[in-house]
Amino acid sequence: MPVKNHKLAALGGAPRFPEPVYVTRPRLPDHAVFSELTARIFENKWLTNDGEFVRRLERELQQRLQTGFCATVCNGTVGLLIALRSLDLRGGVITTPFTFPATVHAIEYSGLTPVFCDIDPDTYNVPAELAAEHVTENTSALLPVHVFGNPCDVAGLQNLADEKGLRIVYDAAHAFGVLHGGRGIGNWGDLSVFSFHATKLFHTAEGGAVVGPDPARLEDIASLRNFGIVSEDEVRGIGINGKLSELHSALGLAVLETFDEEVRARGERVELYKRELSGIEGIRFQRIEPDTVANHAYFPIEIDADSFGLSRDELHGAMRAENVITRKYFHPLCSENPAYRSLPSARPDRLPNAYRLASRVLCLPLYGELPLATVTSIVECLLMIRDSAAAIRSRV
Repeated sequence: MPVKNHKLAALGGAPRFPEPVYVTRPRLPDHAVFSELTARIFENKWLTNDGEFVRRLERELQQRLQTGFCATVCNGTVGLLIALRSLDLRGGVITTPFTFPATVHAIEYSGLTPVFCDIDPDTYNVPAELAAEHVTENTSALLPVHVFGNPCDVAGLQNLADEKGLRIVYDAAHAFGVLHGGRGIGNWGDLSVFSFHATKLFHTAEGGAVVGPDPARLEDIASLRNFGIVSEDEVRGIGINGKLSELHSALGLAVLETFDEEVRARGERVELYKRELSGIEGIRFQRIEPDTVANHAYFPIEIDADSFGLSRDELHGAMRAENVITRKYFHPLCSENPAYRSLPSARPDRLPNAYRLASRVLCLPLYGELPLATVTSIVECLLMIRDSAAAIRSRV
């Protein structure tokens, strides 16, 4: 598979790609479709505050996600804050260190205490049996993450929550459109929060949503995202400004029309990656939960330095030299943040699987418009780097 006459950039050659191949690129809608939507916004001059397009987007998202309700918000982090606030929690919230910082920050911002739980080495998610070891009389909730869109052990976690009287908020930032057990991923636990950031599979440039199986929760969530305002003459309780604008909603409506094609295209690229990398010594894939319809939001691989010949970080650097932009998700762990590392649950000896994976996982470029030929070339570069491991290490 090597490219003839190509000298690796890490060994002094020119980069394989003249321009960066980014780890992801947002799918943008047809400009005419978006322009038609925004023209109506300009006509009616309604830019925010529960306008026509927010309401329409919420209806379409609820139908697609198959949830009891859907409340859009200005971003996923605010969605987590609202979800936690709505459940009136106290004390500790068990979560994962192997996640984007927003997950843990939302717990801390809410006046709660993050309690880090180690993860399963194959699924990368918090398993119910390990979470159970962290439950104390001070624990009020679980905040697991569907890492890279892979569903958590939702049945096991629900059994734990029911047994111990805990709430569950799922960080579903990666999991838009995932089906598990024939149901939309937002139907487990009390609440789930999606991110609609531009880097996500479905996006509104900036945005998110709080969803759940119980429609009765919508009124409280809607109040919390709008300063606690119930009506023109009543403010009930505390809230923040967490609303999604009409312009962001219009973009979301246009992007939603292309969502199925994006998932299909990403799936084709994932299959190509797996076909070319399966059986390569030192490369391992995340194990996806059974009975799952994946959304192909990310393509992570796990690098075993001993058998691959290079560490994840060395491969990351060599790929970047070729203008292939990979990401070391999730390094460093959230538990390594100075704000949290003094917590007893943040001790490295209590998080061996998370530390191991944080040093080994690398996400390769994946998006629907990534040419299949580019995927093949990325794999070629990766294997050439592996075959030149000794020379690369010597040069470094």
